Amino acid sequence: MISDVQSSPTTLGGRYELVEVVGRGGMGEVWAGRDLRLGRSVAVKLLSPTMASESGVRERFEEEARSAARLTHPNVVLVFDSGEHEGTPYMVMELLPGRTLADELAQGPLGPERVRSIGLEVLGALAASHEAGILHRDIKPGNVLLTADGTAKLGDFGIAKSTEGLNLTSTGMIIGTAAYLAPERVAGQPATPQSDLYALGVVLYEALSGRKPFVADTPIGLMRAVEAHQAIPLAQACPGLDASLVTTVERAMAKEPARRFSSAAAMAAALGRDTVVAAPGTATVPNAVLSSTEVLSAPTTRQPVAVGSPAVGSFSGDRWQELRRRPGAILAAVLVGVFLIVVVLATRDGGPPSTPADTTQTTLRTAPGGSLPEALDEAIKALEEAVRP
Repeated sequence: MISDVQSSPTTLGGRYELVEVVGRGGMGEVWAGRDLRLGRSVAVKLLSPTMASESGVRERFEEEARSAARLTHPNVVLVFDSGEHEGTPYMVMELLPGRTLADELAQGPLGPERVRSIGLEVLGALAASHEAGILHRDIKPGNVLLTADGTAKLGDFGIAKSTEGLNLTSTGMIIGTAAYLAPERVAGQPATPQSDLYALGVVLYEALSGRKPFVADTPIGLMRAVEAHQAIPLAQACPGLDASLVTTVERAMAKEPARRFSSAAAMAAALGRDTVVAAPGTATVPNAVLSSTEVLSAPTTRQPVAVGSPAVGSFSGDRWQELRRRPGAILAAVLVGVFLIVVVLATRDGGPPSTPADTTQTTLRTAPGGSLPEALDEAIKALEEAVRP
């Protein structure tokens, strides 16, 4: 069996040469290595003998390695292979520079745009994994790996499931995971996509504010805080943030799963600035995270035309001055204006005339092909004729 600390290079399965340790933790070690068959650099994760000796861990580890190997996404750390060497399970992955989001956060809080970028990249990975039926279960800064250009890639898919139910006695391990654990998970309920979104919300909160939302001196105290306490409002922990960013992060961290986002794609739509504006109750999802199924089934939303917008017609100050100088045109303009109001009310999407509070939301139904209703189009032409010299 491979020991927890390697003193010399070892070849796994006659194919993967271990070169040097690049990371260590309660789960085991990560080695920089080389695939001798394909001639490329790889990362090899070795499950520690302690973990490997636990009943069922090896089987779950291999099952999840196979599942993770099916994921191919720009923001997912690719898994190439898995196996066992002298009783020690291992997983072969793409080799990245070795820097993680945890390393970046050690230098201090990140700017809002950097946080948005990382959040959207991780959400892209989660959208792909959730669509494939794979939950991550252990999203935290240490599992967000960074490429040379700073792109975020989510790694360690399946590792958390492999260790569920184990008696993890390392206080550091428990605290490190519990800080990002959703309240329902603390209560013993199974993981869901919303659990992953909660954990990402905590990561984004920490990245923006420079502090975790919940801290405690003991693992039990930390888990109680996660389950029952409210975090300091993000706007208070990090003043000056855009309100939409604050709302997105705090919604992801809602105690009740039903109050969080319905999917990674929905959260990405709220987090990203380049989103499609849709009517209330319809999804607003950036194309970057839409799955093929969602693209085919997404509802089609008509683009509203606001009253007074350039599509309806606008008048410069000079044209209004000209209108004022022509008494006959004034009467014509007034009559056409009244007709316009009637047409606007008649062409709304149904229901009685709006209340004063709704007047700023008035929209016109467009005719097929995006043109204005025929009557309204004629009224605008009549108004323009009235003010023409």
